[in-house]
Amino acid sequence: MSVVVPVPAAGPPESPRGLSPRRLLRFCAAIAACCAAAAFPGSAMLGLRSVSVTGNAAVPEAQILRRAGIAPGMNVFRVNTRSIRWRLLEDPRIEAVTVALEFPQRLTVAVRERPAVAALRAGDTYVLVGNDAVAIAQATDPGPLPALVADRLDPAAVSVGVRVASPDVRLGAWIAGALPDLLRPRVAGVRVDGAGDASLELRDGTAVRLGGAADVADRLSLLPQVLEVIDERSVRIDSVDLRFSGSIVIQPARSSGRAAAAGGRQENSRSRGINFGMHRP
Repeated sequence: MSVVVPVPAAGPPESPRGLSPRRLLRFCAAIAACCAAAAFPGSAMLGLRSVSVTGNAAVPEAQILRRAGIAPGMNVFRVNTRSIRWRLLEDPRIEAVTVALEFPQRLTVAVRERPAVAALRAGDTYVLVGNDAVAIAQATDPGPLPALVADRLDPAAVSVGVRVASPDVRLGAWIAGALPDLLRPRVAGVRVDGAGDASLELRDGTAVRLGGAADVADRLSLLPQVLEVIDERSVRIDSVDLRFSGSIVIQPARSSGRAAAAGGRQENSRSRGINFGMHRP
């Protein structure tokens, strides 16, 4: 019995599978690619070259950038626009923020500031508030702003950086923010009493009764016209009452009444044409 043993064909011996030059070359190329990818985010080519802030007036740009945690040269992969926005909104002086990244080297931060519209009296101090009743900062006095007094306010409920929960404060802050431009310099104070009715105190001592929150915007819009008519006739008044639908009630000052009685018809001519129970048109 014979056994046939196959003889391998002549040629170079086959390299072990793990040491194939082609496979080794591919492996080295993959390692190089991974290293390049790892180093790419740290490249100087991806540093911010331009960081700009727009819309700010009261809040310095340096403070905005410091709170946002950004600066020129910062790597773009470290920029988190959402985190920047939330950090800036923690400042009560800032009402809205938009962060735009123009990849890879330009970042723009656009802010809308929250201006103070009134100085809320909270115990022995004042707190500046925006028209949304957010407490912005403490102050020793109202300054040029109207003082806001809410009779039912608990001073302990006022905290800087937080919107005051009191409906009376929110009403008063809205009124202060909605004052017509021509009227604003004449208003010394806004008050919301224990019944929730709002009134203004003008700098000449005139009281303006606005009533509750319902339709207060319509009543407030009438006031500049009423005061213009009164100013034209140089009549001194104690109060203007806008609380009654369809009517405007004007109370003359007592001193004006006494002067009219003493001066006879000549004094009365100053107030001619004013109906102290004026009706709305």
